[in-house]
Amino acid sequence: MSNIGSVLCPTLIGRDDLLDLAERRLAEAADGHGQMLFLAGEAGVGKSRLLAAIRRKASAAGFLRANGSLAPQDHMVPSALIGELARTLRRGQEFGTLGDDLLVMQRDRAGDALGSRRMYVLDVVDRLIESFDRPVMLDFEDLQWADEISLEIVGELSRRSREAKLFLVGSYRTEELPPGSFFREWRSRLVSQRLAEEARVVPLDRDQTALMTTLILGTGLPASRDVVTAIYERTDGIPLHIEELLGALGEDARSDSLAIRDAVVPETIEDAVLARVALLSPEAREVARAGAVIGRCFVPEVLAGIMDRPIADLDAPIQELTERSYLLAPGPGGLIDFRHQVLRDVLYRTLPIDDLRRLHARAGEFGATLEGHSEIHASAHFERAGLRAEAFRTALVGAQAATRMSGRQEAYELFRRAIDNLPEDMPALDEAEIFSAYTDAASAIERNVHALEAAQRAREKYLEAGRPIEAATMNVTALLLPSREGHPAGRIIEHLDLALEEAERLPASRERDILVADILGVRAFLSIDASNLEDAVADATRALGLAESSSSPELALDIAFSLARVDIVSGRESGLTRAFQIARDARDAGYESVGVTAFRNIAAAATRVLDYQAAETAIREGIRYADAIEQSHCRQQMAAASALIAWAAGRWDDAVDIARHELVERGCRRGVVGAIDTLGLVAMSRGEVQEAHRWYSEAFEAAEHMNEVAYLLPALWGLAELDLVEGDPAGAAERCQAGLEIAIRTGERALLIPFVVTGARALLAARRPAGAEQWLEAVRAHLADWEVVAGPALAHADGLLRLATGSLSAAREGLERADRGWADLGRVWESAWARLDLAQCLMRSSRFGEAASLLAAVRALADTLGSAPLVARADELARIGRGRGSMEEPWRPLSAREFEVAQLIAGGLTNAEIAVQLFIAPKTASSHVEHILAKLGVSRRAEIAAWTATVTRPADRSDPRSTVATAARS
Repeated sequence: MSNIGSVLCPTLIGRDDLLDLAERRLAEAADGHGQMLFLAGEAGVGKSRLLAAIRRKASAAGFLRANGSLAPQDHMVPSALIGELARTLRRGQEFGTLGDDLLVMQRDRAGDALGSRRMYVLDVVDRLIESFDRPVMLDFEDLQWADEISLEIVGELSRRSREAKLFLVGSYRTEELPPGSFFREWRSRLVSQRLAEEARVVPLDRDQTALMTTLILGTGLPASRDVVTAIYERTDGIPLHIEELLGALGEDARSDSLAIRDAVVPETIEDAVLARVALLSPEAREVARAGAVIGRCFVPEVLAGIMDRPIADLDAPIQELTERSYLLAPGPGGLIDFRHQVLRDVLYRTLPIDDLRRLHARAGEFGATLEGHSEIHASAHFERAGLRAEAFRTALVGAQAATRMSGRQEAYELFRRAIDNLPEDMPALDEAEIFSAYTDAASAIERNVHALEAAQRAREKYLEAGRPIEAATMNVTALLLPSREGHPAGRIIEHLDLALEEAERLPASRERDILVADILGVRAFLSIDASNLEDAVADATRALGLAESSSSPELALDIAFSLARVDIVSGRESGLTRAFQIARDARDAGYESVGVTAFRNIAAAATRVLDYQAAETAIREGIRYADAIEQSHCRQQMAAASALIAWAAGRWDDAVDIARHELVERGCRRGVVGAIDTLGLVAMSRGEVQEAHRWYSEAFEAAEHMNEVAYLLPALWGLAELDLVEGDPAGAAERCQAGLEIAIRTGERALLIPFVVTGARALLAARRPAGAEQWLEAVRAHLADWEVVAGPALAHADGLLRLATGSLSAAREGLERADRGWADLGRVWESAWARLDLAQCLMRSSRFGEAASLLAAVRALADTLGSAPLVARADELARIGRGRGSMEEPWRPLSAREFEVAQLIAGGLTNAEIAVQLFIAPKTASSHVEHILAKLGVSRRAEIAAWTATVTRPADRSDPRSTVATAARS
């Protein structure tokens, strides 16, 4: 046995502030105010050592303790962390039967529904909380390898701990959290909701490195400056690297400063570990590498089986590894584990491929005797050993177990492993069912390309097996998946027509009727997206009859929801009530797909009709449900809707945070487009023109590709508002007209409402008052059945028009009604502009005190929001109130009608032609011309044209919501 000595630092260095934080949180937890603390940092930075110190403080404070730790292969095991926690609880008599109870609960759950997964989560949390009648600390190591169900339980524990004597601590590696991972989203949610706080464990600085080096050397003298410099430069202050580096030098060299300075020092942790491993005996190296293959804690009996060696031969190597700080001393039950996962990783990577395969094969076989080992762990060993048949069998068993608990991510990865090791002689029907299950798992977590490939393969195999109904069903699934990537609904409907023809050619049966109903229901759903409401109602009505006659309650609820959705977008109040009832009935019955999709579509539809209260209720219930069943597709769309609501309510920072998070996930294309649209709105509202253009260009391009009014009109309206901010009223008016034409063509009303004011304001700013009047008449006619929701917009536009024509009393009444209405709808942006317009009206009526109060309120709001356009307009009106600007419209002293006649005169029209153009009598036209000549004090039509040119020249590039600014410069 080589003599290399221990290299562990005897004291925790540089973590006093974090220990103080932990001590404060322990005290708060002891008082019944539970806490959760995250310890985050890179591998080797000292998280485990800090956690051990916190455990000691907890014990000293009278806390009971238990922990769960994870290894890399555990991320595919549903509820793996809770299983590990349960096994540690079993070893403590003070916890009674709690550990056994948790393990029984873990085994007994079955059924791919919320009734399995969510109830399991709540049952586990209830059982834990009710068991703690004194302060308890639970800690979880290496959370980056946790499965999603485990994280959900920890998150629920954190929520419930606020009124319990419970201190939760979780550690994780920051370098192993790729964008889009569930862990990142989970951690962000807990921290942002203040259900947890994060403490960053950072590398040691130079002085701390010097102290650690001194303590490890143990010479009684401070380490020399040259030695500390060399170590600090090569380790970057990572404690594990410092220990491994010094350990690699050997005991004699560590006591000689000159030898340390002259030594060839390993540059990385891995190099340092390998250098130290080389000093071990051959027997110890062999045992360490075999233990690394197991990947988790082990007992000598299992290690002996894997190595095919007598257990007595392992005593000395295990003792050597323990003394040299590779392995921890045996724990309860004789379990042995590595001191650090990095040591295990390095040893694993040094094994030759033949040895790896041999040891993995033995680990798959003998690991079954390890506590906590599962078929899922075995499948990883067998796959790495190249034993395809065994890897397929165990992966499939694990995938099916994950599916029963709605562990979608885990099921997806395990089905993929099973498929990668698929036997060549598998019967076609069995293979079809595996690919069908894989389709469900992949689509649930937005792996749409894999889901499509799997659905097509399942269809082929079902046809080969003589199962046409199932083959046709998979065909429908395959046809629908592209819609998630933003493919136009109309194009998918065309493909569904062919699928319907295929289904109707099959022999009559209950299964055939259900399939036909399903296709009709899907076609109805997509017809709503394509704004073909009559087609949607016809398909859904026929489908509902088939579903009910075939005794298919889940399908019947799904189709009934489409009819409710038609009612919502058509403006019928009963639609939302019925939709919520269907969503909740489906959820309670365990119909996951129907329930979560219903909540998603309620959120989208309610947001669309500006019923934000209903939308927020749907989002709250729906996101909780989607999280419970790991349904990322619907969750992303609901999150995108919540970002839009946050913008409307003036919570712009929240809107940006939510939307940017959805962009990081980049799963559902529709959710992404909604998030981009919101980012454009916030940038526009803040006056960040270049940023707004970037987002809106992407959103509008995607919306045009999808060709769905639900995405096209919001993007078009945002661009119109951006045109106003940029000072391009003509461009804004053109976009509004395009929006009106789309709304008329598709029968859309709700999404036209925001255009009403934008169009009127743009036309007035472009000095087209008659055009604004015509615009208001056109939109009022189209929104005839939507006065309740459209009322604020119509009142606002009418108020602007009245203000422009000098009808101040009517303008004030309309603008006051608009302000109240926009506020009631939860639209802060429009409400603020209504108050600014009202302030202008009041100033025109010489009611400067009232106007000043409104301006102050809007200015304060604008400062809070960070809205440059609102600030600029409020300040401009305030200057006018102080006598530093003009309140007149640019066509003064003419009326709006007279200005319109003047424009036609400038265009060269005769009085008779003007009469025809304006649908007025020739005598009336002549009278207008006489009044214009008199008001302008001119005698010739040419002079009218010259004056008109000065008024209609292009406006400056300021926000054209103000006709006042351009008037002052005219």
